[in-house]
Amino acid sequence: MLGPNMPEGVTRGIWHAVYGREYQMLLCHVVLETGAHWSGLPLHGVSTTEDFSLTHEELMPWKCMGEDMDVWHVHYLHGLEVKTRAGKGRHTGIMVDWKDGYSMYPQEHKPLNLVNLESGQFCLMPNNYCLFTDRHFTSEKKAEEKKLYLRGEEIYWE
Repeated sequence: MLGPNMPEGVTRGIWHAVYGREYQMLLCHVVLETGAHWSGLPLHGVSTTEDFSLTHEELMPWKCMGEDMDVWHVHYLHGLEVKTRAGKGRHTGIMVDWKDGYSMYPQEHKPLNLVNLESGQFCLMPNNYCLFTDRHFTSEKKAEEKKLYLRGEEIYWE
């Protein structure tokens, strides 16, 4: 619980790590400008602005699939424009994926894309909830073909 004399507004911080508990939302480790370290800040409690209007259900439709996860930086995706179900934004380059045990088939794993929305909030969306724009590569002429792609049935790894 926060103290009764907490100042109004927000406290700046540096988000430096994540963790998850099965069937819960992803939680953040944050060092605050006060010098305090906060473990367990929910995704909807982090914003680059003072907009906290979207709920955790809107920001992370797939809950954590355990504590064992891979988090990595994808240089190519960093900064790309992304349309998600939660809104438009830019990819942070960070992907989160849970070590398996939850998918019926290996190709059903759900890597999540960390996107900084235009509102300032962050969302974690699976690939099929994102539409990427690379002005040097993606083409509006080809966009209609998206509907032809189906879930892969061929397994390339196990």
